[in-house]
Amino acid sequence: MTGNDTFKGVAIILLKRCSWFLVLVVGGMCLFACGKEATLFKKEKVIAKVDGARITNRDLVRYYRSVVPTIPGDPGQKDPVTQDLKKSLLERLIDDKLLLIQAAKSGITVSDEEVQKLYEGIARDYGKDFKTYLKSLHLTPEAWKKALREDLLIDKVIKRHMRTIQDVTRKEIETYYNAHRDEFQIPMEYHIAQIVVPSRKLAEQVMEELKKGKEFQKLAKRFSIFPEGKRGGDLGFWREDRLPEEFEMVRQMRVGEVSGILHSPYGYHIIKLEGLKESRILSLKEAGPRIAEKLRREMREKEKARWLEELKKKAHIVRDMKALEDVSFN
Repeated sequence: MTGNDTFKGVAIILLKRCSWFLVLVVGGMCLFACGKEATLFKKEKVIAKVDGARITNRDLVRYYRSVVPTIPGDPGQKDPVTQDLKKSLLERLIDDKLLLIQAAKSGITVSDEEVQKLYEGIARDYGKDFKTYLKSLHLTPEAWKKALREDLLIDKVIKRHMRTIQDVTRKEIETYYNAHRDEFQIPMEYHIAQIVVPSRKLAEQVMEELKKGKEFQKLAKRFSIFPEGKRGGDLGFWREDRLPEEFEMVRQMRVGEVSGILHSPYGYHIIKLEGLKESRILSLKEAGPRIAEKLRREMREKEKARWLEELKKKAHIVRDMKALEDVSFN
């Protein structure tokens, strides 16, 4: 796994609370100039409070840049940020604060070991330049660990709450299956093998060997220049709706039939149709786990939204709309 892959994985965790620390990387590039940020926030302003916990203009801009990445010097990001978008971003930050407060009230903690383990995994995967990279962004390892701790806290508090809601029932799964049977239609699948050689002359020689009764797999292992040649040319099953143009002819072929010589930018192909799987509809037993997960996901999203609204009603939230309007993203 590369460093970039690691940070993309961590981004999945961070997205659960839309942490501003997502500004760290997009494809390994700094999202905004740290020096410019220092100039932009000579005076930090509070734009909201959640039970006394502050949300500042700095938090909002950092979050905005994590959601709408900008690259320094990129002239393509000139559109003004509307007040409606600012309000939407602020509400997401308020959600984060509410969940952190709830985690504290519930006695949920994250150990130093948990944070350190995650941090070390990221650092290890990113490589020896990890600390240097953080330093170049004017971010310390401690600041990064703080973000990881808060993300783990929010993940825990959400998981704990979700354990209180009823799981999906078999009746709900059956009802969904019967109402959406078209979603479980599996197209016909073709089991395809091929031999690919660099010249027509060699392709003709292979065809002669096939006509003499030589085994397709053995010839593929001997002559094919593509990686699957080592497996006897076996490409596995291909869904009818995902067939590459080069394999379109298999629709008219019989199982066991071998095509003529076909030319493509990659070389000269000889195709064999090894088998077929007829189109069918997944049974309820087969589709059940997928339906259950879909319904659980929808249930969790709905419950999380309901829960956050409930927390907002109970919390003392102050929004300074004038300060919000004055926030600049340039």
